[in-house]
Amino acid sequence: METTDLKNTIHQLVDSVHNEHTLVNLYELVALVVEQQDLPLDTDTALLEERLKQIPGRMEQGQYTTNEQMKQLTKEWLSK
Repeated sequence: METTDLKNTIHQLVDSVHNEHTLVNLYELVALVVEQQDLPLDTDTALLEERLKQIPGRMEQGQYTTNEQMKQLTKEWLSK
C-alpha cells in the first residue's frame, strides 16, 4: 500500500469513530507507539526507511501483532 493510500485509510478509520472515549484510546495508542519507536510520524530518515523496508519480510516470518492481539494489549495497557 502506498504511503498516501495508507494515510488516507488511517484518516478514514479515525473519521469513522464517533465515540470520544475511543478516539482518546486511539490517540494514546498511536502516541505510545510513536514514543516507543523514538521517531517522529513524518520523517524520511534512513532509519525509518530501513524499518519500513523490513516490514514485508517480518510479516512473512510471522513477526507481527494481529488485531485481536492488539485489542488485548490495549485493554491491558488501559487497565494499568
